[in-house]
Amino acid sequence: MAAEKTERMERLVELLREEKRRLWNELRSDIFRDQEKLHTEFDIPQDIGELSMLDVLADTGLAVADIHRERLTRMEEAEQKLIDGTLGICEDCGVEIDEDRLRAIPYASRCVRCQELSEGPSHHPESRY
Repeated sequence: MAAEKTERMERLVELLREEKRRLWNELRSDIFRDQEKLHTEFDIPQDIGELSMLDVLADTGLAVADIHRERLTRMEEAEQKLIDGTLGICEDCGVEIDEDRLRAIPYASRCVRCQELSEGPSHHPESRY
């Protein structure tokens, strides 16, 4: 039993490292690629339309960077849970989170059931009538 837990923790550690590496690479790529593209496409804005386009592209880039930042923050929290020995344990019910879920979302803090409960009931529009 202890060997299984150790193997599970090693797999979770690797999942976290891979996801963190991927997120950092994605963030760096988005930031530098977008900056380069902005500079080449709009070296000298010609009119108010091009200035507006620069603003939209910059805002979009900031929104994407913010999403990456939030995910990286969650990764940091997951690493702290790893240190505390609570990584992969549902915060609500205390059961082990399924590894398939953790492969998809390595920083998941709830099992699927508890996550669904925390998000509240979902209803199809037709079910209201």
